[in-house]
Amino acid sequence: MGLFDEVLMEYPMPDPEIQDSVFQTKSMYNAMENYTVTSGGQLILHKCHYEEVPEEERPYFGTPEWEEEKGLYKFFGSMVSVYDADVPSQYHGMMEIHTILPGDNSPDDDEWYSYDLTFEYGILVNIQRRPDVRI
Repeated sequence: MGLFDEVLMEYPMPDPEIQDSVFQTKSMYNAMENYTVTSGGQLILHKCHYEEVPEEERPYFGTPEWEEEKGLYKFFGSMVSVYDADVPSQYHGMMEIHTILPGDNSPDDDEWYSYDLTFEYGILVNIQRRPDVRI
């Protein structure tokens, strides 16, 4: 699995049923950053930084899990993302994005959507659906 970045597509998608989906990509920096491709095709990075959450505000504070010897539960909820600004990206190249549309009855009914986006200095110039091959 590993880390990835997320992409929200305001730009019209070839398959309208997934227009409001959140896509993942490993084509960028894999830093859990969030991007939007605007309706006009501009790639925007939603810049943020992380701040430590005081221990007493963390979800397991004061519970028996908090007191466990290994202390793993003390890390849950220990950081929070704080929005800084929207920054136009100058990304130049190909970006693969993908998502899954859940099926009605079982995971076997899920549909995989994967696209290649081509950017020229931060502007989307081409979008093409990839074959149904999971990455």
